[in-house]
Amino acid sequence: MTTQQILKILRTENQMLPKISVDSSFKKYHRVNIFVFDGKEKNAIKQFPFLKNEKISGKKGELKEVICGKQSVWVHGIGKEEKITAREIRRLFGKVYLGAIAGKPAKIAIMCPMDWVELAVLGIHVAALNPALLKTKPPKDPISEVVLIDKSFRTKSGQVNKAVKTGQVMAEGKNLMRILGAIAPNILDTEAYASVIKSLARMWKVPCKHMTGKQLKQYELLNAISEGSGHDSQLLVFTLHPKKGKTKKATAVIGKGLCYDSGGLQSKQNYMKYMKEDMAGSASVLGTILDIVKNKRNLKETTHFLLPLAENMMGSKAMRVDDVWTAGDGQTVEISHTDAEGRLALADAICYTKNNFKNVNKFMTIATLTGSCIVALGDIYTGIVCNDESMKVDIENAANESGDYVHAGPWDMEYDDNNSPHADMASLGEKDRDAGWIKAGFFLARFLPKDPPGGRAGKKGGCNAKFCHFDIAGSIDMKEAGKAWRKKGFSSGVGVGLLSKLLTK
Repeated sequence: MTTQQILKILRTENQMLPKISVDSSFKKYHRVNIFVFDGKEKNAIKQFPFLKNEKISGKKGELKEVICGKQSVWVHGIGKEEKITAREIRRLFGKVYLGAIAGKPAKIAIMCPMDWVELAVLGIHVAALNPALLKTKPPKDPISEVVLIDKSFRTKSGQVNKAVKTGQVMAEGKNLMRILGAIAPNILDTEAYASVIKSLARMWKVPCKHMTGKQLKQYELLNAISEGSGHDSQLLVFTLHPKKGKTKKATAVIGKGLCYDSGGLQSKQNYMKYMKEDMAGSASVLGTILDIVKNKRNLKETTHFLLPLAENMMGSKAMRVDDVWTAGDGQTVEISHTDAEGRLALADAICYTKNNFKNVNKFMTIATLTGSCIVALGDIYTGIVCNDESMKVDIENAANESGDYVHAGPWDMEYDDNNSPHADMASLGEKDRDAGWIKAGFFLARFLPKDPPGGRAGKKGGCNAKFCHFDIAGSIDMKEAGKAWRKKGFSSGVGVGLLSKLLTK
């Protein structure tokens, strides 16, 4: 598969997605889906009088088909109105869509309040993405059109059409992340991935700087990862500004791009399957850029997006335990385990940011980083560690708004035991199995811009920058198991909505 073939798959017109339209009336549709809140069944009967003699329930999970003339009306109980969340709304529409297409209807009509439209469209297009599009002969079955219906659409056509477009673009960003993560690692190696990224940058008309080889000689941590591979490490950097132009302070967002992670010389053994998606952090950053650019969102401040790419393989030149490598800021790191490589890529990307952008005071890293985060939080929440309370609150608010939920680990310097007697630090903590996902954040914090002892991070590596690390190892669903609201064969696409909401006004 060539770069052009990958780019073709990334175009929405080639993804077998349903057309989504809006209407203000249910009357002309054969299959109709409506939602009922628990305790507010009377409101549904008032809107749909034909339900008067039916026993309907708004309890979560209740489902009943009611035949009204030539119409098949599916009544979905969705629980208490005050408990409905952004994530539940988008999943609800994805589930309804996948349930309805089994009968191959020409159109699927779904009740949708005005303030749900963006999430509804997002949920439907995420659910509809079919992994078969990666096959040589994708299916050509007719695709059902989805019609979102609410009385208010009659007088709010401009508002609802804008919400549909916004949801479609957000879904495009999430699906870009999901498709890239599903492409085989022998196809999407570091060079091919860099080529795809540069092509996307040209399509989006945004500047992208690309560095490899000698240009990255100073960044030994990033290069060390790929020593055992036939593919060189790469670094790609995007810089976007708010609509009013460059700001005095800036944010850096760094996404881990491990095109494949064998675990290196210490090997993942039976856990190597799905490691093609160890580049999900970088893909989430790409999907975020797509959403910001295409939805014309206004950034809060100048933002640098960094994508460090590498491949962790076994070979005669592969990095070893006990190796000592030098980061881009001159600090030395002793390798404690060859499978703790993602933090090396992120650390050198932080160093590149410090060396080239002096006005950055906020750093965010996102990665499928640790198995310990999966053990701690499962596949439901993204684990975060953050050194600033106001930043943590902003992240939690963005998470609730997007439905990409987070759980914060404690920012306590006692967790920082990334010590080495032979180098400035070790790549793993001395008790590496204890709270490893938290300790990984403290390792990265050692590379932040420094200030005198007693700074934000404490005496061990005080810093004057705000910092948060997002561990999506669990929430990404690398095993691509599928759910009632998305098909098997793709990851969840977590992170795109969260980052987009967080970075923009």
